[in-house]
Amino acid sequence: MNFNGWSNFEDFARACGYTKSNNENESDNEGCKDIPNGFQSLNPELFVIIGAILGEILAGNMPFNVQNALGNWFELLGQVILTYNAQQQYFQGGPGLYYNPKNYNINNPYCGPNSPTAPKPENSQSQTDKINELESRINSLMAEIELIKNKTNDHP
Repeated sequence: MNFNGWSNFEDFARACGYTKSNNENESDNEGCKDIPNGFQSLNPELFVIIGAILGEILAGNMPFNVQNALGNWFELLGQVILTYNAQQQYFQGGPGLYYNPKNYNINNPYCGPNSPTAPKPENSQSQTDKINELESRINSLMAEIELIKNKTNDHP
């Protein structure tokens, strides 16, 4: 395979703007630690492109049955990581809140109390009129049903 002047994968990553971090992630805050030479500073587009390139390289050099088995195994690996992540979020954040428009951006620390919120339903006069009309129709239908029941009971 021709790497166009790149002698290894690190040369390719550097050409795409990724630099090796000299930060050893020595932080007292557990939440601020990244994996050594981690992916946090890696451009998301480059991250996806690297995955696509590796997939093409691997798939092009193996029989289709092996591609299928290895692909399924990678999907399993990804599903395990996602499940672990979901359980960790559940453990850290608790069960969470049920859906309610009042909870719009509730966990976003960058949205203060004066930030725009989800639109509130308007309780206009036309909506009240529609509700009253529907209630009237329901009452009228219930009266008709009772009338029909009484007629069928009178004439066996």
